[in-house]
Order: sequence, then C-alpha cells, then structure tokens
Amino acid sequence: MIPQHHYVSCVGCGTRVHAYDYATFSCPNRDDLPEANHILQKKHMITAALWQRSELEDSKNPFVRYRHRLLGYHRTLNARHSDVDYLERIAQLDGALKAIDGRTFSETPMSIERELADAINLAPTQNLYVKDETNNVAGSHKARHLFGILLNLAPESLKKPFAIASCGNAALAAAVVAKAAGAKLEVYIPTDAEPSVVEKLKSLGANLHICERVDGQLGDPCYLQSLEAVKNGAIPFTCQGPDNGLSIEGGSTLAYEIFDWWKANKYDCHHMFVQVGGGALASSSAQALADVMRYDPLNNLPRFHTVQTRGAFPLARAYDRVVKLIDARLKGLPLPDLKPMTDDMEPALRAEMHSVAAVQERLTMADCIRSAWDSTEVQSVIRIAANRKNIFMWPWESTPHSVAHGILDDETYDWFAILCTMLRTGGIPLVADEEHLVRAHELAHNYTAIRPSATGSAGLAGVMLMKEANAIPDYENIQIYFTGIER
Repeated sequence: MIPQHHYVSCVGCGTRVHAYDYATFSCPNRDDLPEANHILQKKHMITAALWQRSELEDSKNPFVRYRHRLLGYHRTLNARHSDVDYLERIAQLDGALKAIDGRTFSETPMSIERELADAINLAPTQNLYVKDETNNVAGSHKARHLFGILLNLAPESLKKPFAIASCGNAALAAAVVAKAAGAKLEVYIPTDAEPSVVEKLKSLGANLHICERVDGQLGDPCYLQSLEAVKNGAIPFTCQGPDNGLSIEGGSTLAYEIFDWWKANKYDCHHMFVQVGGGALASSSAQALADVMRYDPLNNLPRFHTVQTRGAFPLARAYDRVVKLIDARLKGLPLPDLKPMTDDMEPALRAEMHSVAAVQERLTMADCIRSAWDSTEVQSVIRIAANRKNIFMWPWESTPHSVAHGILDDETYDWFAILCTMLRTGGIPLVADEEHLVRAHELAHNYTAIRPSATGSAGLAGVMLMKEANAIPDYENIQIYFTGIER
C-alpha cells in the first residue's frame, strides 16, 4: 500500500487527491475556481532512511536509482506489485526505447567547463557546472518528465489517446515514450513548426494537428486545442503542470543527479540558472531543491535564477507583481490595486526593469525578501499568489518571437513553485535580449563539446547578464543546464 504520508494536493485551493487515484491529473476544482492557481503537487513526508536508499543504489537509470522518492513506484507497490515487478517494467520500456531512439534513460553528464567560464570572464576561482541534456532520450530533458507520467498510469490508461501541445522537443519526447509504451499520441503543433521535427513525428506514428492563431484569441492555440482533446477523454501527456502535475517528478531526477554530483565531489554551488518557457524544468529543479534541503541538506543553498526572452516573459512579470505586494507589506503600506490579467506597464519598459543596469537593485530586494521569507508579511502575499493566479500569471498578449523559440510559451504554466523558490533563495528572473541569446549559443558551441540549441543554451545568457552587472562574486560557483540538441 502507498504510505499515508504520500498524497497529492492543489497549490491554489488545497484540494487533496488520493495518491492511488490514477484518473486525476489536474485539480478537480480547476473549472469552478478559475482564478486560483490550480497545480497538483506530490507531497511526501518520507523518512531520511527511505530518502537515502536512493544514495545506496548503483543503477545509472534515474527511475531505478531514485524510485523510493517517486510516486509512480509507490503506486506500483500499492497495486500489489513488487519491487521486482517495477524493475522488470523499467527494463521492458528501456528495451523499447533503445529500439526506437537508440538510447535509454541513464544519468546525464555533469562537467566543469573551464574554457567556457573563461570566455564569459568568470574568475579562475569560479566553477561553471554544466548539466548536458542534449543526449537524453529524444535529445532533450523532456522525456524524463513524460516517462515519469507513464510510470504513474494504470495499464488501462494506455488504451486512451495521449495528447500534447508542443512545437519541438516535448513533442518528440512524447512520441518516443508513447511509442515505447504502445500508446497512440495526438500532437498539437503550430503552423511554423520545424519541418524536420514534423517529419520525425510522423515517422514515430504521432497524429499531428496543425493549429493556427486566431486574432483576438488569448493563449497558445496548440495548448487550447490540446485541452479540448483532454476534455474528450485523452490523457494529458504533457509537461504543463496544471494539466498533469505528475510531469514534475520525472524531471526532478535531473536535479537529484546534480545535487548528488555536487556532494560526491564536495562542490559548493551559489547560483543555479534555469531557462524557462512553460516552466516544467525549473519547477522540477525547484521542487527537487526543496526535497534535498529537507532530507539531506546541501552545504550551501544556491540562489535560484530563471531566464526568459524579451519575446515573452510572463514569469518575470508575475515575479514583479508579487514583489510589489511584498514590498508594500514589508513597509506597512496598503496593498496596491492590481487588476486581473492587466499589466500596469508596457512590455518594453518592464523588460528594462530586468536589464543589466537593474540587476544589483533587484538582488538587494531579493535579499530583503529572502531574509523575511518566513514572516507573516511575505507569506500572506504568497497565499494571495496561490489563490489569485489571474492577478499574476496570464498568457502573453502578443505573438512571441525569439531565437530561443522553445521557451516562448505564452504562459509559464508551472510558475508558482519557481516563483517561491526564487523568493526563498534570493534569486531573480532575468530577461535576455536576442544579442545575449545568440552570443550564448555561439559560446556554448565554440568552447564546449556540447551542441545545445539556442533554447538549450539560454541559461548561459542569464549568467552573462549577471556577470556584466558585476553581481557574481569571484568565489561563487554557477550551475546551468544545456538542454535540447541542435537539430
């Protein structure tokens, strides 16, 4: 049976879903309380001994090594299966993945990139740690998220179609994982999807739906049409947390590997940068960071920073509005009146608030909030953010464009855990211009053996912005992800 300390609850309304409820992927109150931030999060208050079982495992497969931390594993046991049954299922799926993609799930590389650090003028005393996700299953980190969902599904769920909205890496990952499981996949893609991606999806047997933007329609048309498919009975096989909160735990295994690597090598890390589109990677990393600090704390809690593009930065906008309320509370002033789904600032002016010139001032405010994180003043605003999503997070109003097209999501769906982690750790959101994004991509290719896409190297652009602002002392180490191979 699943231990009673495992359950799933909604961040926005507090609704609990039984851990053994295989049919619920999003909050049941989502339609009735649309203003709240409905994201189901796994809650598990396991013992330190159970947590440490993962550290004793010698398997390189993350879904084997970290299984004691995964709800999908405990669901397997709850269904009167054994540890051996779980391991046999992983082995079978690994065999199918190998046949389809030529790869199986394994620990992905970590490295210290000295030449790249020198190229962006980091001090010789600073380490730049890079997590390379370009050779993961299907060429990106997305398959980890989706495989985590798969392990949480009841066998009968495989008879239903899976649905995902994506323009690239997530769709390819979904197609590979779904084919390995023998499931039918419906993919909702934009009109400008890469032709090579479209052809690969077809070769993997995915059923494609081309979605056009409609004038006056708010939100990504691919995402909106995928929601209709879910309403009609499809499984939300997606990296968007509000639609399937189970997408997070597979992604968390990436961060578990990072933290294990730091500890094994006795490294400290002071800054962690994550590129953000829909937010699944950052949310997974943020929740894994909370896990490790609870059960086996790091020597140093890194500042958690995010990177978006000037083409669309809904997370940075949400952060600004939350900080505006926190600032008022800390000063004992009345809360400003923020209108739902209405920005009080033009995008260009807001982007300037996240420029190099503003970094030091923002970090000062971030330090103030970090010091006051547990206070009534800060926590009262966090509760407002959880309950009133429409004041802070809504779809970007214009069609976004950037060389880093993979993080141009109209909305940061998994924003809440990311926002809280930035505030708790003294991190800030960064908004990179095209010059920094292009330069970061060039440097990644010129000074490492890794070949990420412009989306996959966007975290490096955030490091460059912080360095230009003289906001990273020479003794502080930095962690980034390179995700999504150049196609």
